[in-house]
Amino acid sequence: MNFFDELKRRNVFRVGFAYAVVGWLVAQVADLALESFGAPDWVMKTLLFLIMLGFLAALFIAWAYEITPEGVKRAEDVDPNQTIVHQTGRKLDRVIIVVLLLAVSLLMFDRTRVAPEVVHQTPSAKITEPAAAPGNTVTGSTEQRETKTIAEEQSVAVLPFVNMSSDPEQEYFSDGISEEILNVLTRIPNLKVAARTSSFQFKGKNLDIADIGRQLQVNHLLEGSVRKAGNTLRITAQLIETDTGFHLWSQTFDRNPEDVFAIQDEIAAAIATELRTLFSGEIANTSKVIDVQAYELYLKGRGLVARRREVDLFEGIDTLKASIEIEPAYAPAMATMAKAYAVLPWFSFRIPAGEARELARQWANKALEIEPENVEAMAVLGIVYSESDLNFAGALELFEKALKLNPGNVAANNFLGDLYSRTGDIPMALKYESRAAELDPLGPVQLTDLANIRFLQGDYDKVIQLANRALSLDPSFGNAYQHLFDSWFALGDAEQLTNALQAIDSSPAGRPEFGIGQSLLAFEASHGNRTQAEKTFEDRVGLARTGQLPASAVASDAALFGNFDIAGEMLLQAYREKDGTWLFPIWVRLPEQAPDSEPWQEFWRQPGVRELAELRRKNGLDPHPPSFGSMARP
Repeated sequence: MNFFDELKRRNVFRVGFAYAVVGWLVAQVADLALESFGAPDWVMKTLLFLIMLGFLAALFIAWAYEITPEGVKRAEDVDPNQTIVHQTGRKLDRVIIVVLLLAVSLLMFDRTRVAPEVVHQTPSAKITEPAAAPGNTVTGSTEQRETKTIAEEQSVAVLPFVNMSSDPEQEYFSDGISEEILNVLTRIPNLKVAARTSSFQFKGKNLDIADIGRQLQVNHLLEGSVRKAGNTLRITAQLIETDTGFHLWSQTFDRNPEDVFAIQDEIAAAIATELRTLFSGEIANTSKVIDVQAYELYLKGRGLVARRREVDLFEGIDTLKASIEIEPAYAPAMATMAKAYAVLPWFSFRIPAGEARELARQWANKALEIEPENVEAMAVLGIVYSESDLNFAGALELFEKALKLNPGNVAANNFLGDLYSRTGDIPMALKYESRAAELDPLGPVQLTDLANIRFLQGDYDKVIQLANRALSLDPSFGNAYQHLFDSWFALGDAEQLTNALQAIDSSPAGRPEFGIGQSLLAFEASHGNRTQAEKTFEDRVGLARTGQLPASAVASDAALFGNFDIAGEMLLQAYREKDGTWLFPIWVRLPEQAPDSEPWQEFWRQPGVRELAELRRKNGLDPHPPSFGSMARP
């Protein structure tokens, strides 16, 4: 008998295979257990070394010894005619099968437990919606009509990766993996990617995959987990088809934490290949090693800015400044800082609008010096060009360039829709605001910006539906309450105006300082309290003249109540201060509103303002905004 046959006879191969499977199983269980206890790296390394030594020892014992009815004996002392190696081999086979089943179970558990849990948000603070008018019947849900998914379009949502590390401080790190993969995917042509605001609604909750797909309007979900222990980073990602729940692709990446940015690109490229959307080569690798603390501060700041509340915007700005202090050439943090300052005048009076927009310009330009194709910075500059400089052609050029680089960027679509609404091109505004809401279907900001366009169309029922949906996602979102006030005012429903005021007072954030003044004026006027409304209005004019209140806000008050001399005075002051927050054409529309008011006409003769009037006339904007009850049904 040759040596190979003797190895088989003595079950050496079976013992080796059985030991390898058991050793692998022990290593996997130990990896999970030691990570949970936060054990240092050397413990796992020592265990692996001992398993390897044990493997050699097992092979030696299988060769040198044999199990007999009388116990373990040296193989050379066993009579070949009395050996029971065949029975021992069958027992080893059964052991191998059992261990393999355990190994498969562990693998399945490891793969399936990374899925994030998601639930429906509970609607709250809703205001009663009116019945549809004849000829203006509302059918189907807002989601279906405003954010209908194109069936032929490949689409994906990146759910927040689960932090499997024992350190809760790694939460921002695992969120960051998801966000950066999402950003890479948005650069892929013909791939629709759900925005972060919407996909992160499902963090840490429980919902069926198909239901998530329907809410996010996507046909694929990417989910995964991040484990970080010492110098080892394990990222598991899996791509799931939402209609069937089938796992189309999954992969585990074991890397050093310093490689995290390269890993993000690698995962995104693998997903794109699966979706067959990379028609022109691989995604450009833009990875750059960034200090981990700076990166986590950036992620935190970015999340705060996305909430669009005054307190969060200022906290986000401070957090982003801390990130840039650590990484002075970090363009994404600069671009997000620019975005925070650019949107601030729509949510806060604390910094004058002209000053905030100038800070936005500075940070956006800094970001573009470092990354000339930073889409977020381009979109921010578009806001500055339109709202501070009244350079509408320049703003349009920037937005179109940004969308050519990244058609799926939510901010670029949103801000371009804002530009078209300012110039009175309602069909184009609706196109881009609808696209932003389609990309971010669970984002209160996108829903209320879409409501802006519906207001200009006179579809107040739809505005109320969108505002209520925004409040179901964020009961403290002040802009949604403003839309309810404006709509009930236009519909002439004083009772619902009262309900809206009570709802905002009982909301989690209470009555906001920003944006509530005009709503209170509308409330007083609708209830016949004209004297009180005029007194409140006079007080606001005085505050604006002394710089304690933005002149643009009081200009809208004056236009609402037909005092166009004061409105013209306030608009001229806002013009000098480069405060373009009057641009949204709800109450301030065209010179034709007050042909006999010299201050009003003087404002419309100013450079930039004159060109805006021409654009609005060309686009067919109705020069007459609604007054109280003008659209009320009999």
